[in-house]
Amino acid sequence: MGKKIQVGKKAIASMAVALAAVAAVLMGGPQANAETISNVTAYTLGQTQNGTLTENGEEGQYYRFTLPSSGKIQVTGTAYMDYIHMALYDADAQELWNSDPHWNSTSEVIPIDQTFYLTSGTYYFCMEKFSSNRFGDYNFKIELMSSDETFQEINGGSNNSIDSANTVGTGGQVCNAQLALNDEKDFWKFTLDRSGKIDFNATFYHMEYVQWKLYDENGEELLSDTPRWNSTTENITVDEDLQLTKGTYYISTDVNNRNYGKYNFSLRFTSSNESYGETNGGSNNTVGTASAMALGKAYAGQLAINDEKDFYKFTIPSKKSLKISVNASIECVYIKLFDGKGNEIWSNSPSWNSVTNRISYIRLTSLERGTYYLAIQRYGSYGNSYTGNYTAKAEYLTQKNCPHETYQTSWKDATYFAKGYTLHRCEDCGYSYKTDYTPALKLDQGYLSSWSSTTGKGSLKLQWSTVSNASGYQIRYSKAKAMNKGVKTKKISGGSKSKVTIKKLSRKKNYYVQIRAFKKSGSKIVYGKWSSKMRLKTK
Repeated sequence: MGKKIQVGKKAIASMAVALAAVAAVLMGGPQANAETISNVTAYTLGQTQNGTLTENGEEGQYYRFTLPSSGKIQVTGTAYMDYIHMALYDADAQELWNSDPHWNSTSEVIPIDQTFYLTSGTYYFCMEKFSSNRFGDYNFKIELMSSDETFQEINGGSNNSIDSANTVGTGGQVCNAQLALNDEKDFWKFTLDRSGKIDFNATFYHMEYVQWKLYDENGEELLSDTPRWNSTTENITVDEDLQLTKGTYYISTDVNNRNYGKYNFSLRFTSSNESYGETNGGSNNTVGTASAMALGKAYAGQLAINDEKDFYKFTIPSKKSLKISVNASIECVYIKLFDGKGNEIWSNSPSWNSVTNRISYIRLTSLERGTYYLAIQRYGSYGNSYTGNYTAKAEYLTQKNCPHETYQTSWKDATYFAKGYTLHRCEDCGYSYKTDYTPALKLDQGYLSSWSSTTGKGSLKLQWSTVSNASGYQIRYSKAKAMNKGVKTKKISGGSKSKVTIKKLSRKKNYYVQIRAFKKSGSKIVYGKWSSKMRLKTK
């Protein structure tokens, strides 16, 4: 059998020391614990601190300092050795940061220039030997630039969860905050007493990435975004319109890729003035919970991040043509109509006008007597897209409110009683108008072709040329050339008549005679132009 190797307590202790030394080199220097940090030197911010790590002295020297407010600290200094181990600890001796910088081989010094964001509280800064044969002098100075937090945080932060969220207003007040090495997340709580829009504006200074999220009062995530900085300004700007129902909400900000810094934000509320106020996830999201809609009345509503659809219920007593109108400041939206059993009758998804950024939608529909449901629904189901305000209205179709989108046109020929025109008639409501007028037809001017006084004493026989489409003729005569006294007329019915004898005239007198055609239709009558006057003398 092989020989057992006996290891004594001294050997074990020596081995432990050796392993610890190896670990110290591999881990970048000795690790702090509560006992080592208990022996510290108090340090005052802004002062230059000198120190020396000796060959046979302590492994590390700890300095305790207190930040009166949260902010950015800058550690500057110089170490006169080829390697050094530096570390930063919080009040509970938890390591927040460490580094093992190497000297500049030309200057043979280590320049120290480190920046951290920290909450207010107590911290420990440690200068340690990298290994037992690395020692020398050093100096450092720690300076604080306050972030002027609206809600002062200490140690690991005070608003790191929904339960500990700080309450902020929605009147546009600016809130200052920071994301720090020991406080990587902030939660903010706000409450809306009615539905509307929250204008969320934020600036994250000199942070390359950040993540922010929106939660409802149950802690359900509604929205998430990870914006990146503008490489010119080196800032991240957020400008989001958050459409939300009445209720309590939380916004969180979180570091991304260990980017720390200060930021500010504001929340400004604008009411949607909903006709039916909604809370949390909405109150009229189904046929069964539809809000009552009176015909002829416009209803204001909102499609929100947490309220994707609204239903309205209306009833018509008899078969009618209706006009459905929806106006919305939303990029795209579903508009649907259902019958009383919840069956879809029609659906449309209009998009906004890219100039006005509004949807102006009209649909005419003929419906039988019964109950119907009008639904306004988000085009997308997640995020902040396709949210916004709208108004919806259902009303009986009339000539006054009809959009007159479809017309039938027909040509009406001119007559002797009316002009010709193109008739445009709305197919939906019957409204009509006329264009392209042409003049009414005119009868040709008649004229007397011959006459004779040989028919008898005190009489005249007249003959004329017939006029196309005439219903008859009218003859007038007078002894006065001006036809201004003693005028008599004679009516001859029949457009084909072409002669007549006028009797009982004065003998051996001059008469002035004219003829004109007329056209008659019912009670309407039009006349042609009088012919030239002829002077005729009786026997």
